[in-house]
Amino acid sequence: MQKIYTPEGAFSYDEIATGKFSVLDEYLGYTLNFCKDWLSGTTHFTFTTSGSTGAPKAIVADRAHMLISARGTIKAVELTPTEHVYLCISSKMIGGAMMLVRAMELGCDVTIVSPSSNPIEILDENHPFTFVSFVPMQVFEVQTDESIQQKLNRFKHILLGGAPANENTLQALSKLTCEVWQTYGMTETLSHIALRRVGKDKYYEVLEGVHIKKDERNCLCISSPITDDQWLLTNDVINFVDDTHFELVGRIDDVINSGGIKIFSYDVEHAIIEKMNDLEMPPKPMFVCRKPDEKYGESVVVVMMGEKLSDEVLEQLKEHCRITLGKYAAPRHFYFVNEFEKLESGKLDKKNTLQKVINCG
Repeated sequence: MQKIYTPEGAFSYDEIATGKFSVLDEYLGYTLNFCKDWLSGTTHFTFTTSGSTGAPKAIVADRAHMLISARGTIKAVELTPTEHVYLCISSKMIGGAMMLVRAMELGCDVTIVSPSSNPIEILDENHPFTFVSFVPMQVFEVQTDESIQQKLNRFKHILLGGAPANENTLQALSKLTCEVWQTYGMTETLSHIALRRVGKDKYYEVLEGVHIKKDERNCLCISSPITDDQWLLTNDVINFVDDTHFELVGRIDDVINSGGIKIFSYDVEHAIIEKMNDLEMPPKPMFVCRKPDEKYGESVVVVMMGEKLSDEVLEQLKEHCRITLGKYAAPRHFYFVNEFEKLESGKLDKKNTLQKVINCG
């Protein structure tokens, strides 16, 4: 009989459906009650958007639409009832909730742990799990830690979503023997609507029943049964390949306008990583964003985790950005922090991280 395992005990699907479970931890209680509602046929569920691109807002999801999303992933990834799901992202957000829905639709085992920045660390080297979803920050150490690489290879399928992953992380993940799927989606689409196999596919491919186009801003527009076949406009700039494939360029609101020149933060991050690799420096978690500037309107700033780099190295990074992207793309400031602020979804909270470091500086 299929079970849901928690740090406070294991419960069968029947026990959860009938409310015959008891846990002290608030998060576990919330998660098991979501499972109870699903197994007992609840028709509507309320989720909150992550808040990474604006104020969080409530989204009411229809059970029938959630089923369409779950079955689309099950078919695309070729999941079976023999999977053992490892849930280490928040069930309070749509990504975690849909991992549970997929598991319950398949009728497979689930193990739930509280979300953390490194949920791989607590795994046994011979863990039994086959299917998992991570945000990029949770797998950042795959670049340098062989034990994490070995643990990840125990999975059959890994979903990677919630935020963009840097090139070094993707390159390290591409060397794994398991399938790693980079996802594209949002709360409004009830998790992902497109997948890309890391190291194998150049473009995202939409799930069955999803239609795409681009608007006059070159931003992705999505239509599917989940949106009631209405066009959902996004702020994600794409290269449109064909009716089922696209390449993600970056968010239009991640464009930094410095001195009248538009700069994608992704391009600056890529240039910095490229130069750090040339210098044979270990990878550092980082993000690139904008900061108001009296002279240029906005300036490019970089926030890195860890010890401050030497002035010589910082100047080399700036110079590489100038050469490859133009003088306005060279970061005006580098900030260094011990840790990043995070949203409840596990995503990086760029705004509050930058604000905190500026206030402390």
